Amino acid sequence: MAGENSAEVLFAKLDAERKTGELLQLPRDFYSEHGSIANVPEVENGKQTQNTKKTLETLKAKRIQKILIYLAYGKTPPQPMPVEEENIYNEIKRILNKEIPLQKTTKIRIIAKIPEIITTSGHKIGPFESGEIITSEKAKDIEFIINNKLGEII
Repeated sequence: MAGENSAEVLFAKLDAERKTGELLQLPRDFYSEHGSIANVPEVENGKQTQNTKKTLETLKAKRIQKILIYLAYGKTPPQPMPVEEENIYNEIKRILNKEIPLQKTTKIRIIAKIPEIITTSGHKIGPFESGEIITSEKAKDIEFIINNKLGEII
């Protein structure tokens, strides 16, 4: 769908997005199918190309606003979702959850003596002595130790 058909489809999608507060479903390959903002197919009329680019840009911005609202309220976005938007959603979600990017096994140097404790998620941690170096594959345990300043990743 290039040229006018693409412009008409984009305008229809933008109009539908504006009429609802919900994030509407779009195919996973929507942006690659309709071209990125940088390479919308040229049409005879340069103004038509500018309008198509502006419509695509506005559609993306509107959908990103809705993605942020979904994240703020903990709502799951509809599927399928364009790959580009899914990447944005996952990256922002990771940042908001303050996830620590972890490898398969992580080495941690214990800073303070830790008796055997049960975390809020129900995992047992410890006992560990100050200065001890441990390895763990459990992300929640590592986050607990780091976030409570009981250890540091080495």
